[in-house]
Amino acid sequence: METTARVVALSKELVLLGDSIIDNKTYVLDGELSVLEHIKSKTETPVTQLALDGATTNDVINSQIQAIPFGTSHIVLSIGGNDLLNEIGFLLEDFKYTPNQVLERCQSLIAPITQKYESIVSQLQTTSRANLLLCTVYEGNLEGSVMYDDIAISSRAMLSLFNDSVYKTHNMFKTEILELRNIFVSPEDYANPIEPSHIGGEKLAKAINKWVETHNGK
Repeated sequence: METTARVVALSKELVLLGDSIIDNKTYVLDGELSVLEHIKSKTETPVTQLALDGATTNDVINSQIQAIPFGTSHIVLSIGGNDLLNEIGFLLEDFKYTPNQVLERCQSLIAPITQKYESIVSQLQTTSRANLLLCTVYEGNLEGSVMYDDIAISSRAMLSLFNDSVYKTHNMFKTEILELRNIFVSPEDYANPIEPSHIGGEKLAKAINKWVETHNGK
Protein backbone atom coordinates (compact mmCIF):
# COMPACT_ATOMS: atom_id res chain seq x y z
CA MET A 1 0.00 0.00 0.00
CA GLU A 2 2.85 2.38 0.83
CA THR A 3 4.51 1.58 -2.50
CA THR A 4 1.33 2.41 -4.41
CA ALA A 5 0.98 5.74 -2.62
CA ARG A 6 4.59 6.60 -3.44
CA VAL A 7 4.05 5.85 -7.14
CA VAL A 8 1.02 8.16 -7.22
CA ALA A 9 3.02 10.95 -5.58
CA LEU A 10 5.89 10.57 -8.04
CA SER A 11 3.49 10.62 -11.00
CA LYS A 12 2.34 14.14 -10.23
CA GLU A 13 3.49 16.99 -12.46
CA LEU A 14 2.36 20.58 -12.01
CA VAL A 15 2.08 23.16 -14.80
CA LEU A 16 1.55 26.87 -14.17
CA LEU A 17 -0.25 28.86 -16.88
CA GLY A 18 -0.93 32.58 -16.91
CA ASP A 19 0.75 35.90 -16.26
CA SER A 20 2.77 37.76 -13.61
CA ILE A 21 0.50 36.73 -10.77
CA ILE A 22 2.59 33.56 -11.09
CA ASP A 23 5.63 34.86 -13.00
CA ASN A 24 6.54 37.56 -10.47
CA LYS A 25 10.33 37.06 -10.46
CA THR A 26 10.87 40.55 -11.88
CA TYR A 27 9.02 42.15 -8.99
CA VAL A 28 10.71 40.56 -5.96
CA LEU A 29 13.95 41.87 -4.49
CA ASP A 30 17.30 40.10 -4.60
CA GLY A 31 17.28 37.29 -2.10
CA GLU A 32 13.48 37.02 -2.11
CA LEU A 33 11.67 34.07 -3.67
CA SER A 34 9.26 34.20 -6.58
CA VAL A 35 6.01 32.24 -6.64
CA LEU A 36 7.71 29.45 -8.61
CA GLU A 37 10.64 29.32 -6.20
CA HIS A 38 8.30 29.22 -3.21
CA ILE A 39 6.39 26.32 -4.77
CA LYS A 40 9.56 24.37 -5.54
CA SER A 41 10.97 24.95 -2.06
CA LYS A 42 8.04 23.12 -0.45
CA THR A 43 7.36 20.20 -2.81
CA GLU A 44 9.09 17.37 -4.65
CA THR A 45 6.47 17.51 -7.41
CA PRO A 46 8.02 18.53 -10.76
CA VAL A 47 6.87 22.03 -11.74
CA THR A 48 6.82 23.62 -15.18
CA GLN A 49 6.14 27.35 -15.36
CA LEU A 50 4.69 28.45 -18.68
CA ALA A 51 3.11 31.57 -17.17
CA LEU A 52 4.79 34.72 -18.41
CA ASP A 53 4.80 38.29 -17.16
CA GLY A 54 2.56 40.38 -19.41
CA ALA A 55 0.67 37.43 -20.88
CA THR A 56 -2.98 37.68 -21.91
CA THR A 57 -5.62 35.10 -22.76
CA ASN A 58 -4.35 35.19 -26.36
CA ASP A 59 -0.89 34.10 -25.19
CA VAL A 60 -2.32 31.17 -23.27
CA ILE A 61 -4.33 30.10 -26.33
CA ASN A 62 -1.55 30.61 -28.87
CA SER A 63 1.51 29.32 -27.03
CA GLN A 64 1.17 28.20 -23.41
CA ILE A 65 -1.40 25.45 -23.96
CA GLN A 66 0.68 23.93 -26.76
CA ALA A 67 3.71 23.72 -24.47
CA ILE A 68 2.04 21.69 -21.69
CA PRO A 69 4.12 18.51 -21.18
CA PHE A 70 2.52 15.16 -21.84
CA GLY A 71 1.46 13.47 -18.63
CA THR A 72 0.80 16.67 -16.68
CA SER A 73 -1.40 15.85 -13.68
CA HIS A 74 -2.17 19.33 -12.30
CA ILE A 75 -2.67 22.66 -14.07
CA VAL A 76 -3.06 26.07 -12.47
CA LEU A 77 -4.55 28.86 -14.63
CA SER A 78 -4.19 32.49 -13.55
CA ILE A 79 -5.00 34.79 -16.47
CA GLY A 80 -7.14 37.77 -17.37
CA GLY A 81 -5.56 40.60 -15.41
CA ASN A 82 -3.61 42.01 -18.34
CA ASP A 83 -6.63 41.71 -20.61
CA LEU A 84 -8.50 43.89 -18.12
CA LEU A 85 -5.61 46.36 -17.82
CA ASN A 86 -5.74 46.82 -21.59
CA GLU A 87 -9.39 47.89 -21.31
CA ILE A 88 -9.62 50.07 -18.19
CA GLY A 89 -8.41 53.21 -19.94
CA PHE A 90 -11.97 54.28 -20.62
CA LEU A 91 -12.46 54.72 -16.87
CA LEU A 92 -10.07 57.68 -17.05
CA GLU A 93 -12.02 59.39 -19.81
CA ASP A 94 -13.80 62.65 -19.06
CA PHE A 95 -17.29 61.36 -19.72
CA LYS A 96 -20.77 61.73 -18.32
CA TYR A 97 -22.12 58.21 -18.44
CA THR A 98 -24.84 57.01 -16.14
CA PRO A 99 -23.91 54.16 -13.77
CA ASN A 100 -25.86 51.75 -15.98
CA GLN A 101 -23.97 52.92 -19.05
CA VAL A 102 -20.65 52.41 -17.28
CA LEU A 103 -21.61 48.87 -16.32
CA GLU A 104 -22.84 48.16 -19.84
CA ARG A 105 -19.52 49.38 -21.23
CA CYS A 106 -17.63 47.20 -18.76
CA GLN A 107 -19.71 44.17 -19.71
CA SER A 108 -19.13 44.75 -23.43
CA LEU A 109 -15.36 44.98 -22.87
CA ILE A 110 -15.26 41.89 -20.65
CA ALA A 111 -17.41 39.71 -22.92
CA PRO A 112 -14.65 38.81 -25.45
CA ILE A 113 -12.18 38.19 -22.62
CA THR A 114 -14.66 35.83 -21.01
CA GLN A 115 -15.19 33.99 -24.30
CA LYS A 116 -11.46 33.40 -24.65
CA TYR A 117 -11.20 32.35 -21.01
CA GLU A 118 -13.94 29.76 -21.50
CA SER A 119 -12.19 28.58 -24.68
CA ILE A 120 -8.96 28.05 -22.72
CA VAL A 121 -10.67 25.97 -20.06
CA SER A 122 -12.57 23.99 -22.69
CA GLN A 123 -9.32 23.20 -24.53
CA LEU A 124 -7.61 22.16 -21.32
CA GLN A 125 -10.45 19.83 -20.41
CA THR A 126 -10.58 18.38 -23.91
CA THR A 127 -6.86 17.79 -24.41
CA SER A 128 -5.79 16.92 -20.86
CA ARG A 129 -6.94 14.70 -18.01
CA ALA A 130 -5.15 16.93 -15.52
CA ASN A 131 -6.77 18.41 -12.44
CA LEU A 132 -7.48 22.07 -13.18
CA LEU A 133 -7.38 24.96 -10.71
CA LEU A 134 -8.76 28.33 -11.84
CA CYS A 135 -7.60 31.47 -10.05
CA THR A 136 -9.64 34.62 -9.76
CA VAL A 137 -7.86 37.95 -10.25
CA TYR A 138 -6.99 39.82 -7.06
CA GLU A 139 -7.97 43.46 -6.50
CA GLY A 140 -4.49 44.92 -6.23
CA ASN A 141 -3.23 47.65 -3.92
CA LEU A 142 -4.52 50.56 -5.98
CA GLU A 143 -5.42 53.20 -3.41
CA GLY A 144 -2.77 55.91 -3.19
CA SER A 145 -0.96 54.87 -6.36
CA VAL A 146 -0.28 57.61 -8.92
CA MET A 147 -1.52 55.52 -11.83
CA TYR A 148 -4.59 53.82 -10.39
CA ASP A 149 -5.90 55.82 -7.43
CA ASP A 150 -8.53 57.69 -9.47
CA ILE A 151 -10.05 54.46 -10.78
CA ALA A 152 -9.51 52.16 -7.79
CA ILE A 153 -13.21 51.73 -7.07
CA SER A 154 -14.47 51.62 -10.66
CA SER A 155 -11.77 49.17 -11.77
CA ARG A 156 -12.64 46.94 -8.82
CA ALA A 157 -16.24 46.86 -10.03
CA MET A 158 -15.03 45.87 -13.51
CA LEU A 159 -12.82 43.21 -11.95
CA SER A 160 -15.79 41.80 -10.04
CA LEU A 161 -17.65 41.32 -13.30
CA PHE A 162 -14.73 39.35 -14.73
CA ASN A 163 -14.30 37.25 -11.59
CA ASP A 164 -17.99 36.43 -11.77
CA SER A 165 -17.31 34.95 -15.21
CA VAL A 166 -14.42 32.92 -13.74
CA TYR A 167 -16.83 31.42 -11.22
CA LYS A 168 -19.34 30.68 -13.97
CA THR A 169 -16.61 28.93 -15.98
CA HIS A 170 -15.59 26.99 -12.88
CA ASN A 171 -19.17 25.80 -12.42
CA MET A 172 -19.65 25.05 -16.10
CA PHE A 173 -16.57 22.83 -16.37
CA LYS A 174 -16.55 21.46 -12.81
CA THR A 175 -13.01 22.65 -12.04
CA GLU A 176 -11.46 23.69 -8.75
CA ILE A 177 -11.19 27.41 -7.97
CA LEU A 178 -8.80 29.51 -5.88
CA GLU A 179 -10.08 32.89 -4.68
CA LEU A 180 -7.05 35.18 -4.79
CA ARG A 181 -9.00 38.02 -3.18
CA ASN A 182 -8.92 35.94 0.01
CA ILE A 183 -5.16 35.42 -0.24
CA PHE A 184 -3.89 38.86 -1.24
CA VAL A 185 -5.49 40.86 1.56
CA SER A 186 -2.73 43.19 2.81
CA PRO A 187 -0.57 45.90 1.20
CA GLU A 188 2.55 43.83 1.91
CA ASP A 189 1.18 41.09 -0.34
CA TYR A 190 1.96 43.37 -3.29
CA ALA A 191 5.32 44.50 -4.66
CA ASN A 192 3.60 47.42 -6.39
CA PRO A 193 -0.07 48.28 -7.05
CA ILE A 194 -0.68 45.21 -9.21
CA GLU A 195 2.13 42.66 -8.79
CA PRO A 196 2.66 40.03 -6.06
CA SER A 197 5.43 40.54 -3.52
CA HIS A 198 7.43 37.63 -2.13
CA ILE A 199 5.02 37.65 0.83
CA GLY A 200 1.91 37.37 -1.30
CA GLY A 201 3.73 34.94 -3.57
CA GLU A 202 4.53 32.66 -0.65
CA LYS A 203 0.85 32.61 0.36
CA LEU A 204 -0.17 31.78 -3.21
CA ALA A 205 2.46 29.04 -3.45
CA LYS A 206 1.26 27.51 -0.19
CA ALA A 207 -2.32 27.37 -1.50
CA ILE A 208 -1.21 25.80 -4.79
CA ASN A 209 0.94 23.17 -3.06
CA LYS A 210 -1.91 22.29 -0.71
CA TRP A 211 -4.23 21.81 -3.69
CA VAL A 212 -1.73 19.54 -5.47
CA GLU A 213 -1.19 17.49 -2.33
CA THR A 214 -4.91 16.93 -1.80
CA HIS A 215 -5.85 16.13 -5.42
CA ASN A 216 -4.18 12.93 -6.55
CA GLY A 217 -5.65 12.77 -10.02
CA LYS A 218 -8.75 12.03 -12.05
